[in-house]
Amino acid sequence: MSGSDRPPAIQPTGIFEGLRPAAILLGVAFDNLATLLLAPLLVAVFAGSKGAAGAEDLSEQAIAALARSPEFLLASLVVGLGCTAAGAYVGAHRAGCHFVRHGAWIGVCAALVGLALYPAPVASQPLPPLWFDLAGFALLLPAGALGGLLAGASAARSAS
Repeated sequence: MSGSDRPPAIQPTGIFEGLRPAAILLGVAFDNLATLLLAPLLVAVFAGSKGAAGAEDLSEQAIAALARSPEFLLASLVVGLGCTAAGAYVGAHRAGCHFVRHGAWIGVCAALVGLALYPAPVASQPLPPLWFDLAGFALLLPAGALGGLLAGASAARSAS
């Protein structure tokens, strides 16, 4: 084939092509806000307190024991990843295009925010176990992509 009958060459797209930064920032902000709202509730549920205000009255020993509890750590991981998926859904839905790509970038930005806000070691408060941190950071990108995939499926369903 030659001339005008020839199809155009396939060009790879860049990883930033078609992204809407405002939508990504919205998704990251939603993720962080949801996490900040749900974390005290999660502590209150596992500490046996009534309501989120009871979480502030816990002693340092009670919080340290809770932070070592595998049940609390797994629930915290699920809630945090759920918040990331929800934030990716919101951001990708707002973007209206490249849903999975937007969701994945929201996951990447959530990981960067998590690394930037990672607590410094303090003798009175031990850091979470290594498996918890590794699982959390490793699953942020898939959680974001899942949220973007769900936003794309929702947009396709509403379009038809």
